[in-house]
Amino acid sequence: MANRKIYLVDTENVGTAWKDLLPEKGSKDLIILFYTENSPGISYYDLDKIRQYPSSFEMIECTPGKNGLDFQLVSYLGYLIKSAPKTDYVIVTNDTGYDAVVKFWNQREMSVVRKTKSELTTQKQKENSEEEVKEMLKSLLPEGYSDEAGVEGVYRLLCDYSLKQLQALYMAFLKEYGQENGSGIYKQLKPQIRTIYKRIPK
Repeated sequence: MANRKIYLVDTENVGTAWKDLLPEKGSKDLIILFYTENSPGISYYDLDKIRQYPSSFEMIECTPGKNGLDFQLVSYLGYLIKSAPKTDYVIVTNDTGYDAVVKFWNQREMSVVRKTKSELTTQKQKENSEEEVKEMLKSLLPEGYSDEAGVEGVYRLLCDYSLKQLQALYMAFLKEYGQENGSGIYKQLKPQIRTIYKRIPK
């Protein structure tokens, strides 16, 4: 079972990029927004998305000042680690100053990482691309393999190989599904194989 995650968000630094975490967070995970009067405003578009998840995050107002939010976030992180040491902690910020804090806790065998705004966006794009490929496979695969389990199995095989390894991919299909079924699946995918591989996230 995966550990609970707590995200500590430096809103002065990443704005509303944290909203991409909302659909992905587990039921026991928590997002904590640290904010000051210097945190950027929220667009109506972002607000509409955020309000769909009203109980998924908490907000902590911080006293403004030079690095003020940073110190308060780090102080609260220490408090959380003391009360829940087996939790995974994710500091969401582009500020590399937090890396010393991450290293400090990692040396004490605590699970603390830093994620940047672009990493959140990249992860979301990767997930969207994966879903797009799976939808394509669902429409291409023969009956009996177009359900969720079938699509997932074929997708995993495709990810194990590249466009330059089609012969090896073909043999993998034969090994996994048998001569007749494996050959049939491969033939169904072959006309769209280049398009599929362009969309599989790297």
